[in-house]
Amino acid sequence: MLKKTIFASIFLVTASVAGLAVPVYAQDATQTQIVQDYELAQANKALVTKAFQELFGDHDLTALDRYWATDYIQHNPSISDGREAVKTFFESLGILTWPKQQVKFERVIAEGDLVMLQTVQPALENSPATVIVDIFRVEKGKIVEHWDVIQPVPAEATNQRPMY
Repeated sequence: MLKKTIFASIFLVTASVAGLAVPVYAQDATQTQIVQDYELAQANKALVTKAFQELFGDHDLTALDRYWATDYIQHNPSISDGREAVKTFFESLGILTWPKQQVKFERVIAEGDLVMLQTVQPALENSPATVIVDIFRVEKGKIVEHWDVIQPVPAEATNQRPMY
């Protein structure tokens, strides 16, 4: 327990100095609560990145059964709610014929029950590379809700900085 308390204190100081987002707690928050919140965020991060790799990198549709809630809520207007709708959508896109790949997570950020991923979908046939930000909400070890923002990488840009 002492190691966790020391770790949490060091983490909070380091994160503050580095300018990272650190959850704001009421004055009565205990070190135990801070450590538990941190551990929950890390567990949710691990769950979401594993689920994402299995679905989008390995093209394993059974990952939906393992990691997504049956009554999953989808905010992408192209896909209906529920994990079966996600399966049907990806099957219609032909995901099972796509080459498998190791997903490169550009950024992974977690706080509480939310996990944000920034990834780049490589160019496919006639479509450019696409930068994607996915936000997942996790509850009881399952992905229960999802939002995304998807933007193609333009062939020509005003500035030369990458989008990710």
